[in-house]
Amino acid sequence: MERGRTGSMHKILLVDDMRSFLDLEATFLSRAECHLLTASTGLEAIRVARAERPDLIVLDIEMPEMNGIQACRILKSEAVTSHIPVIVLTSMQMEDEARRAGANHFLRKPIDEPTFLAEVKRFLPIVERTETRVSLDAPVTLWRDGDTFEVRLVNLSRTGFYVETLQRHPIGARLEVSFSLPEDPSGRLVTGEALVVRHGDDPPGFGCRFRQVSSGVRLVVEDWVERVAAGR
Repeated sequence: MERGRTGSMHKILLVDDMRSFLDLEATFLSRAECHLLTASTGLEAIRVARAERPDLIVLDIEMPEMNGIQACRILKSEAVTSHIPVIVLTSMQMEDEARRAGANHFLRKPIDEPTFLAEVKRFLPIVERTETRVSLDAPVTLWRDGDTFEVRLVNLSRTGFYVETLQRHPIGARLEVSFSLPEDPSGRLVTGEALVVRHGDDPPGFGCRFRQVSSGVRLVVEDWVERVAAGR
């Protein structure tokens, strides 16, 4: 399956049988100038790699039918795909086995956005779109699995936000979010779904990327960030 635009951008093939993790990886790369391909099995990954010749493959090990080690071994044995760098992801201790299969690098799950992007940049000179981020101090309500959390916003961009809290949610956690923007002329409540993408210590808390928000809410956030950044 394809995501993003075609053209001269680098192609990255993401392989995982868990849709939630594919979505998380795609979210990590949402500001990067690249073209994303996805596959949910080892066999599908091999078919996509043969046809699309991606510039990088990020391959999960734990998959049914054909696991990532087997898929990596085949990819590295075929002339049309052997040159493609493969980053293997797993929650198990299989680094030596992955290297014997030909993997170029190995990462242990769970993985956050800064670490993931740093590893991708080891192999591809991807460029991330710069994003205006403004500071603010405002209450925000989060919901996860029926529990409610009242925390404080620290900063906001058009695609995400950072909150200060000692209550950390795991990377990839989906949160329902609701907050008001200070001195927002629209008076509209910002609501939607966000993914936790990183943890931080200064101040303690975590960063999120919006996953599902309405077009109207997205415009409100973009307009507010632009207005505050310009000092209007």
